[in-house]
Amino acid sequence: MKRAFFGLLILVVFSACENTAHHATIDAASNARQELNSLKREKARLQREVDSLKSKTAGKEHAEQPQLPKEPVEETSPVPEKPLRETIEQPVIKINDKGAVHYFKGTRKVAVRITPWKDNRREVICYDVNGNVTYSFDDVRESYSQLTEVVSFHENGAAHRIHNSTNPGASLYFYETNYTFDEENYPVQKEEIEYPQTLDKMLDNVRHWDREKRAWV
Repeated sequence: MKRAFFGLLILVVFSACENTAHHATIDAASNARQELNSLKREKARLQREVDSLKSKTAGKEHAEQPQLPKEPVEETSPVPEKPLRETIEQPVIKINDKGAVHYFKGTRKVAVRITPWKDNRREVICYDVNGNVTYSFDDVRESYSQLTEVVSFHENGAAHRIHNSTNPGASLYFYETNYTFDEENYPVQKEEIEYPQTLDKMLDNVRHWDREKRAWV
């Protein structure tokens, strides 16, 4: 009988402890839920305050920023392309049995005269606008040769570039000379080239025309 009593007593005490623990767990969960809800409400309140401050700050900055007047947009017309510089068509002296003559532009004044070949010789003569001889070349076609070619002209018809070649015949060397003339048809400089070329000749092969002395210097 005593054993049954003690067993019943232990069962009652165990049930009471279990109920107490269950209620404690429920109370703890309820408190945690209340704290979480409170934190959520506080977060929402703070977010509303932050949004309100942002809205006020943005409105103030927009009000303080000066509104600049809109400048009228200028319509730019396309810039016309510059036409390419026309290439000056160089006249060609047509040489025949009577030689050839080239005139100053728009005149009948001779700028360059090439005489006809006679006994394998001819002359290439340059003149100024007054008819004075400014320079001349003696061409030869024999056992040796010397030939002159007017390469280009100035716009006014004066000679610009003249090329002269000399072949001594039996010699191992032959020569070329490039002449430059001004618009008055006077020589300015010449460049002499000797073949085969040597370094010394290449470094000292340009001469200038002294009009007063009528000589290359």
